[in-house]
Amino acid sequence: MADSISKTTGFRAFLAFAFSALVASCAGLPIQSLPDIPELKNQPTHDIPDVDLLAVSPDMKDFIDRHAYEGGSSTPNAWTLAYAVMSPHSLRFEYDPQTTLPADRAFRKGKGNCLTFSAMMIAMAREAGLEANFQEVEIQPEWTNVNDTMLVSKHVNATVHQKFLEYTIDVSRRKNRTDDRTRKMSDTEALAQFYNNLGAEALIEANNALAYAYFRKALELDRRLDYIWSNIGVILRRNGQTDEAVLAYRTALQLEPDQAVALNNLYVIFSEDGDLEAAAAMQPRVERNQRKNPWYVQFLAESAIEDQRYREAVSLAKRAVRMDRDEYRFHYTLARSQHFAGNDRLALESLERARKLAPTSGERDSLTLPGG
Repeated sequence: MADSISKTTGFRAFLAFAFSALVASCAGLPIQSLPDIPELKNQPTHDIPDVDLLAVSPDMKDFIDRHAYEGGSSTPNAWTLAYAVMSPHSLRFEYDPQTTLPADRAFRKGKGNCLTFSAMMIAMAREAGLEANFQEVEIQPEWTNVNDTMLVSKHVNATVHQKFLEYTIDVSRRKNRTDDRTRKMSDTEALAQFYNNLGAEALIEANNALAYAYFRKALELDRRLDYIWSNIGVILRRNGQTDEAVLAYRTALQLEPDQAVALNNLYVIFSEDGDLEAAAAMQPRVERNQRKNPWYVQFLAESAIEDQRYREAVSLAKRAVRMDRDEYRFHYTLARSQHFAGNDRLALESLERARKLAPTSGERDSLTLPGG
């Protein structure tokens, strides 16, 4: 079974505003109660340089001067700046889930993932004198398989405040839902996520030593981040350090008992290494976590298609659709599974629903069936 890691990516382009609200949060475990970060044995070491995630370039300052002020006013306007950043006519920013950059490089290259875009937006808003913060949207994690590694994506956007309004600037076209939960993120955690993303990219490229260095750099910023402990566990397991990997996963679960990646990976260790009693004790939690995650169900459906278990794929894809009828990729997986199962009429109906739900013309055009 593939290892799972957490990474911040995002979706497309969206702009909204909402009234400000206070959100309470629980205090985490004290750092003193957490173990030391296990060392990676018999591997080269990498010195990760410090990065200014919110660096502002002269070109960014020029952009702010042109777009943050309305009608010659000397007071910055949050909506005006946000609109300019999101507009393809003033700043052509391309969403790229695989690109993690600090703010100044993101502005220069004009592309990046949701964390990258949010850093750029926040840096410019603060440079203009506005209050701005990172915000994590607690969406159902999206699971995708890349090079035998399951990526579990998190999502981040930016909030900009002015008077009694809070604007949410999001490099996605994801629709807000009434049950969405959000939390403000500190700059320190955002920087930790930056290093975590670079670690995930190194891990996908099978550069375990570099990935470990990035994950360690992230944890040294904030050792209470459960998902980074889990990612460290992946590296340690792949390096043959199973005891240390178990420690990392247990630490992640100590910090967040429902941490999906740690639950999955720890269960895999116990199952593969023959600790059947420990695996059996964890199994109900793992299955409960998986059953409520439509992205995991879709992953199982795609795996069934790959293994030519087409009827099972249809059943799993239908289940994912029932869990979230607005996600076009679930309908597309259903269409593919129905096609391979030999029911082209239903496959075309599912494909049509997927195309109607796809947010962009490019994504709609990419949805095809074999031979279609």
